[in-house]
Amino acid sequence: MAPQQRAETPRRRLVAVAAALALAGTSAACELGSASAEDEGEGVFYGLGDDHRLYRWEPGDQDGEEPEPVLDLSGVWEGQGDVGTVLRASLSIDPRQRYAVWVEGANPEAALRFGDLETGEIDPGVAYPVDHACIDPTWLADGSAVLVHRSPVWGLASEPGGRADTDAIPLPAKTWGPTEWHSPEVGELPTTVDLDGRGCRLRWYTTEDGEPEALYHNLDVTELYRIDATGKILDTIPVETLKGTDGDTIGLFGVDPSGRYACLVDGYGPYGADKGGFTIRAEAGTRVVDLEEREAVSGDGTSCLSLHADGYVSRDEHQVSLISYNGQTQWSAELPEQIAESPVLYHFPEAQ
Repeated sequence: MAPQQRAETPRRRLVAVAAALALAGTSAACELGSASAEDEGEGVFYGLGDDHRLYRWEPGDQDGEEPEPVLDLSGVWEGQGDVGTVLRASLSIDPRQRYAVWVEGANPEAALRFGDLETGEIDPGVAYPVDHACIDPTWLADGSAVLVHRSPVWGLASEPGGRADTDAIPLPAKTWGPTEWHSPEVGELPTTVDLDGRGCRLRWYTTEDGEPEALYHNLDVTELYRIDATGKILDTIPVETLKGTDGDTIGLFGVDPSGRYACLVDGYGPYGADKGGFTIRAEAGTRVVDLEEREAVSGDGTSCLSLHADGYVSRDEHQVSLISYNGQTQWSAELPEQIAESPVLYHFPEAQ
């Protein structure tokens, strides 16, 4: 991936990116709105198989239709460190289903990789020496770019207790770096998001006016922040004001296309995440909350994998269901054998 031409001035680049982000938000708002109004099917799922391949599956296909392998991710296991956990914590698919992104490896030689879901090709990657990043790669609503958090968590020699005198992998250190935009088609883009508050799990959505905004939470998971495209905090939502959630809320999993509903991870222990500031991304949320009413709309034991305009997708062992925000099950489907045990699932309302 080649970076943008350096002859372009920083100011012009920033203006161009800001305009692109605003245009992308407008486009996403229109298309997401029309898709939800017309879509009556069960959409598309992506899941990881035991063979380390990413599969694409349409529940509405004819009986006997097999999931289609779209990416071979076996190369991830050639890296060092806790590569499986980092893959599950960082893997995501762009909203238009063109690319997947993930962090490959779990040591200072790790890389941010993009995979083309049409051709199966995987790019050479961008050096990304980060382990268990607090802000995992998160796509803009139109899938044009992904925001990552260049956080040098591996201890540096200049820091107290640095490891310059040894070849051993340095211990993780809680340091804080800038965010970066990366495009699978263009490369690195200028930084346009300056977060006023430190936090994790940033998720983009689109406002009624077509503007890109996002939600994320602080390190202690006591507040949710609603921000604009520059990172300015527009609203602060104390987690303790959200009725129907467990006091041990440990993360934000996702947000619906409008920013009204959030999928939170509450409770502690069985959901694939550790309590604390810098945590692995959970494999599913445990509670859907209406941020406008400040009240949970899902009950105990109901997971949330993704949120959409007309409801959220929940998983119960090998069965997936779309549940409306008033609690009605819209459809259910049994996962095929290839992805029945997948630790992570990604759902999109319609084939694109």
